[in-house]
Amino acid sequence: MTPPEPPMLQTSARRGSALRRMLWTHLGSWAFFVSFHNWYGVRRALLRLFGASVAPTSRLRPSATITHPWNFSIGHESAVGDLAWIDSSAGVHIGDYCTVSQHAKVLSRLEAPARAALPAQGRIVIEDDAWVAAEAMVLPGVHIHPGAILGSRALTREHLDAWGIYGGDPLRKLKTRPAPTT
Repeated sequence: MTPPEPPMLQTSARRGSALRRMLWTHLGSWAFFVSFHNWYGVRRALLRLFGASVAPTSRLRPSATITHPWNFSIGHESAVGDLAWIDSSAGVHIGDYCTVSQHAKVLSRLEAPARAALPAQGRIVIEDDAWVAAEAMVLPGVHIHPGAILGSRALTREHLDAWGIYGGDPLRKLKTRPAPTT
């Protein structure tokens, strides 16, 4: 089940004003980048200032890039690693206890899709307990279900099933991991 779209991700708010975009591009993202490595609270506050929905226990590294914070949400105990690139122009929701590792790319919009079959843009949902490993890439419109793992350097243009482990080129399901019992 897809989580409800937060109010800040709804269509009218997605576009953002030109002034807000300019302020984020030239001031907010710079302040985000130059903050000390352990100043997670400062980075969370900056993102909230620009309209992001950020849990108080999330951790975003200073070298990570969030392109449109007003279309971005991240849950409790989730992390975004060094040099990760999150293009949230069409919306990105990251659930609780998720990791987007270093150098990973989460792209909700492509400038010029290589194939006509690829959507040019689409909201990306990464549900609870999921992991996008180092240097992996998530393309527009993908839904990563709870507990799924996208392995290092893998690329996905399709939804990932809950508690599945995916990798390889082309992408394939390698195995299923056990879901936690409650």
